[in-house]
Amino acid sequence: MARLFILDLDHTLIYGSYAEKESAELLFQHNPFLKVYKRPLAEELIRICQTKGDIIVYTTALRKYAKTVCDKLAIHPKALLSRKNCKIIHGKHKKTVKSDWVTSYKDIIIIDDSPNIWLSNDDNLTFLVPEEFRGQAADIGLQKIINLLKRY
Repeated sequence: MARLFILDLDHTLIYGSYAEKESAELLFQHNPFLKVYKRPLAEELIRICQTKGDIIVYTTALRKYAKTVCDKLAIHPKALLSRKNCKIIHGKHKKTVKSDWVTSYKDIIIIDDSPNIWLSNDDNLTFLVPEEFRGQAADIGLQKIINLLKRY
């Protein structure tokens, strides 16, 4: 059985900002007002995940936006889940782990800055939680996770 990495986008791998400019590298201009910035080390993290297992991208963002982010970061996910795949509980979007993932993978590693958004607490889930990314060029929040994944 293989390993599954579930990657979050906003505040984990990227940052969308309405500010005139952030210090991180601009990934793309989403619309006239919103710019999307790439988190330092995001591409290295993605590369490691792609060599060590399957990737599913799961975000509370809209699918079209998430697809653009995946294309720009060269993420080739086995599945792309977006806001429409979330459950709404007390007016908040919540992510769930699908039962077929649990039966198909020996480990599931979720990389998300907001673990509280997940409803599942299955035993073979590992949460790797980086600090929230807010567009800083000097951010090293993914380094600890990269170092850990290199040992897998």
